[in-house]
Amino acid sequence: MKTNVMRSATIAGALALGFCLTVAADDDEQEGRETTYQTANIVMFGTGAPLGGAGTLFRSKRSLEVRIATTGLQSGGAFSVWWVVFNNPDACVGGCGGDDLGRPDVRASVLYAAGFVTGTDGSANLTAHLTAGEPAEGLDVERGNGLERGNGLRAEVHVIVRSHGAINPGHVAEQIGSFNGACNPTCANKQAVIFMPVR
Repeated sequence: MKTNVMRSATIAGALALGFCLTVAADDDEQEGRETTYQTANIVMFGTGAPLGGAGTLFRSKRSLEVRIATTGLQSGGAFSVWWVVFNNPDACVGGCGGDDLGRPDVRASVLYAAGFVTGTDGSANLTAHLTAGEPAEGLDVERGNGLERGNGLRAEVHVIVRSHGAINPGHVAEQIGSFNGACNPTCANKQAVIFMPVR
């Protein structure tokens, strides 16, 4: 009789523990799926002057997705788009910017997001997605290791539109797919959209 009571108590305890672990795992999954939405105006790179365009950022702990609608770009131009992720923005000095990229405690990353060619009106619409963790093999990574795991809500995120000049037939894939590919005649950062951390 005593053995049966002990066995029943052990089974009940195991079931309760299993239930608690399942609830905890579900909570972690729900927390990981929590998504926030931000909007920001597009500004001129380097000066911060407002331009005609805006971006939206959907972010969770595990990923980022940006959508940008912009204008005022060179018509018939080739452009690449770059994630600049400041994984520890609290370590930036006077706000996160180019001078913080070399600070190890900021844990900044610069990596490819997208590329496009403008039509005659110099406008563009694009979407880019970034998952936390090691960047995909073959992706152009200029600095760092991407978005740190679990850091999608805490990182400061800048998205940069970079000009590669007029389209260069036979080299457009290189222009829109790399940092300094087939610059015609030069490559330069033109626009930025900045999203502050949400927590």
